[in-house]
Amino acid sequence: MASLPLWKSARGFKKVVCQILVFRLDFSAMEWKEVNSLGNHVLFIGTKGTAVCSAAEAGVARGCLYFALEEDQSLYKFEVESTSNLAILPCLNLPAPWFSADWIMIPNGQKKQDDMVGKDEPEKNVTKAVEGEAHVFSNDEGGKHGGVDNEGDLEKPRPWCMLIEDMVEFIADCLHPLDYAHFRSVCKTNLALMPMRKLTSTCATRGTYLSPWLMFSRDHRCATFDFVNPMHNNEKYFLNLSDLVGAVIRFQKGGWLLMSKEDPETTSLFFYNPFTRETIKLPELPIDVIYGFSGISFSSLPTSSDCVVFAIQQKGSDEVSLYFIRKGEAFWSPLVFSNTDTEKYMSLHNIPVMCNGVLYSVDYNGVLVVFNIEDNSWKVLENPHQQFGAMYPSFLVECGGELFLVKVERYGTLFGIFRLDFDKMEWMRVENLGKHMLFVSYTSCISAIAPTSRMENKVYFPRLCLNGEGVVFYSLETGTYCSFGSQHSATDFYDTEGWYLNCTWIEPNWVKSTAQELEWVMPPPS
Repeated sequence: MASLPLWKSARGFKKVVCQILVFRLDFSAMEWKEVNSLGNHVLFIGTKGTAVCSAAEAGVARGCLYFALEEDQSLYKFEVESTSNLAILPCLNLPAPWFSADWIMIPNGQKKQDDMVGKDEPEKNVTKAVEGEAHVFSNDEGGKHGGVDNEGDLEKPRPWCMLIEDMVEFIADCLHPLDYAHFRSVCKTNLALMPMRKLTSTCATRGTYLSPWLMFSRDHRCATFDFVNPMHNNEKYFLNLSDLVGAVIRFQKGGWLLMSKEDPETTSLFFYNPFTRETIKLPELPIDVIYGFSGISFSSLPTSSDCVVFAIQQKGSDEVSLYFIRKGEAFWSPLVFSNTDTEKYMSLHNIPVMCNGVLYSVDYNGVLVVFNIEDNSWKVLENPHQQFGAMYPSFLVECGGELFLVKVERYGTLFGIFRLDFDKMEWMRVENLGKHMLFVSYTSCISAIAPTSRMENKVYFPRLCLNGEGVVFYSLETGTYCSFGSQHSATDFYDTEGWYLNCTWIEPNWVKSTAQELEWVMPPPS
């Protein structure tokens, strides 16, 4: 047993070790007796456990005790015989959050694995334990990760399969689901030890920052969906989502899809999270409305109490209908507005966008309409549409409280990116997005701060390059379309494919919901 009394300075909160005592239990007398020598042994003291090993086998100095303090994030060595205490590994610049470390002991020798190539041969390994992590340095030539031996010479790399099962499981338990997938694919040993799916809310907020992914299926009758991650060099994932066979993606927000599905008797609307496989059913909407609306969206996550769903439908040339429903309501509320202004709003398939609590929608001609849910008012704005005349897509994006518009012309040539000046109610051309990036499609338009510098100041489209299937983006810096990992650039969408029927940008969300959150209309109390 080791006792580490701590002293707290009156001039601050820093704690230091003032005395270390090591005791052993005399089983015959059942008493603790002080130890002045550890012999050939080495002790490692952690916050959650301890370890002991042979100094000769570990290749470290004999008769020592190693420990760390969370207060100053340093590794210390205490020599029991000389009672000296040294800080041998200062780690003063560790980024927040700093988690208390612990010891991991790697047994000497290599455990036989079914996936290893060749026969087992004795190896001379040196194990060096360090608080919070462990390194194994061996003479194996087939590995990918090396280290430095006791003399400071560079050792040859070691294989990933040297990690023992407990260590793999410990590391995997701390990973974000995406990092979990990467770690699982490192080697066959990890594949055998780690389950295919690990979708838990406890790990969903850790680790990797995620940018939106492109989700699509080339056939809405197929259960397999492709996911392309532009942040990780267009890494591709596949999910078999049998629940979505025959369903069509209508809108996405926060990782939740709003989908419609035609059954033999009716057509239904429902929310679906492909990462947690959770579903929220919506009250029925008339079939003619579902397949006649020009745009549909929702204001916040469907698990939130303030979620509102909006659907816009064109009725002839003189009327526009807007249906909406709040969470907790069992029926949709219809509103009919006159569309007899000089510049009519001709609704086509573009999604409405919430910005500062107000719903905006734009048609292909650039006509912008505003719906205020507080007073149920509908207004066609006069100025914003003036510079648009071509019948090509216009995508609205909310970005930090501002309203942006991405205007595309024939063959995908970018006409421009504009910001709405709310004071003048005019579109102002944007030449630079700074650290922001925009993701646009017919079902989801998202803005985000770029996680890496190479992703910033770009607009990402739901299209793939034919050579390598990388996501296509428009760079405001170069004024061209390109894809990560490709040297090809162009001013239009030639040699790309996209605009799939079942396609959207999706923000990965592994957070599990409660049963109450998944109920749109709560059943009456019994």
